Amino acid sequence: MITWMQKHKKYLVITIWVSTIAFVGAGFVGWGAYDLNSNRATSVAKVGNRNISVQEFQQTYSDLYNYYASLSEGKFSAEQAEEMGLDKIALDKIIRENLFLNYADELGLDANNQDVIAYLMNDKSFQVDGKFDKNRYEETLRRARITPKDYENGLKNKILLNKMFDALNLKATTSDLEMLSSSYFMKDRVSLQIVKASNNDIAIDENELKKLWEKDKNKYLTKTEYFLDTKYISKLNLDVNNTVLMAFFEDNRGNYRDSADKLLSFEEALESVKKDYMLKNSRKFALEEYLKIKKGESNATEPMKIFEDTQNFPINELAKAQVGEVLKPFEYKDGFLIIKLQKVVRPEVMSYENARSEVLKTYEEMKIREKLEEKAKKALENFNGKDIGFITRDSRKSVDGLSETEFLSFAMKLFESQNKKGYVMLDGKAVVYTILEQELLNSDKLKEYNSLLVQNMDAIKNGQLQQDLLDTLQKRYDVELYYRR
Repeated sequence: MITWMQKHKKYLVITIWVSTIAFVGAGFVGWGAYDLNSNRATSVAKVGNRNISVQEFQQTYSDLYNYYASLSEGKFSAEQAEEMGLDKIALDKIIRENLFLNYADELGLDANNQDVIAYLMNDKSFQVDGKFDKNRYEETLRRARITPKDYENGLKNKILLNKMFDALNLKATTSDLEMLSSSYFMKDRVSLQIVKASNNDIAIDENELKKLWEKDKNKYLTKTEYFLDTKYISKLNLDVNNTVLMAFFEDNRGNYRDSADKLLSFEEALESVKKDYMLKNSRKFALEEYLKIKKGESNATEPMKIFEDTQNFPINELAKAQVGEVLKPFEYKDGFLIIKLQKVVRPEVMSYENARSEVLKTYEEMKIREKLEEKAKKALENFNGKDIGFITRDSRKSVDGLSETEFLSFAMKLFESQNKKGYVMLDGKAVVYTILEQELLNSDKLKEYNSLLVQNMDAIKNGQLQQDLLDTLQKRYDVELYYRR
């Protein structure tokens, strides 16, 4: 289990304040045509005694947008942001923070200028040769289109939240650590028996197969077909010098990262920078051609048929488009493709004959599972297992009839169960087991992994405390929303 903990520990740590500001290359994002109540033109909401300004909301949205863009290597679009409701996510995030800030105010906590100065002095983003550099600070904020005043006000809120959570911080007790250690490191001595079932164990009943299709025939549909006229715009091959590419790189630095999410240097990212620069300029040409086709001054002449699951096509936009509509160019095969929707063939229920192969898969899976459970129950009644010794949640044992992945899956499900004996269903096989002996607290493991256990127990306790506090604060402070789309 500890291996899993170490690999995934970032998912175990529950935090309330999530910093997603990507300063370098993170300019303001145009997040759509939103408007505010005319009587509340400077705020999007009021939480308790705190107003949430339009600027705060826009910055939170922009931070989140840049965060998702960095995860998708710069391919996150405004359309995707709108589809996922990123504005609502940003608003919910800033409301939660302001609920906590109201409580911090009530507790009499404060963040002053000295706190902000101390934070800035220690922020490596603004350091040159290990020391705070005012020019870098101002230049970084300028690129992010944030004024020092707005940034420092945001810092005060962050510092205030940190002070409050530090004050409320719950520490792991010895009992907590023993309980968590027992949960992670408990060992079961297990005897097991493997039973299998396959297609050879079942008979196909055509009448049952037809009844299954009849019952669920609305699940067996043809795919939506889109008939298109298209025009492909090849990527431009421009003769461009490194000075131009460097400027482009500086404006988009946050998009160029390695597999460990570290920023790449210009030299390391050069080939990607060239490609992106060419695509950006090619997009301008493609947009000009798109407008001509839309106005009837040019034509998309290459026919194409695609299905609803065709990759690398704007299927969501096609699903909303009207016949005859021209869609904006999108990246396609190292260039751009403009498409005009000519015809849509909607899904229809497949005939039994056409759907039979798919229905058969479902039928066989169902029958094999039934047969497997039947065999597992009989094996449990007449158990004849093999003692494989003690195992833990993440044990890797060589057991005949089980792959390493299957054994890990069995072990995890075993430790989730409270039954001394039973069976675990896997793909095409079942593991029938009996627990012969159990050991809970492992003192050696408790000592070996003490710091990691403390970290995770602190996260669990404080995460629950913060969630409970948030639930209470939502009832304590009024929230007035002025924002609407």
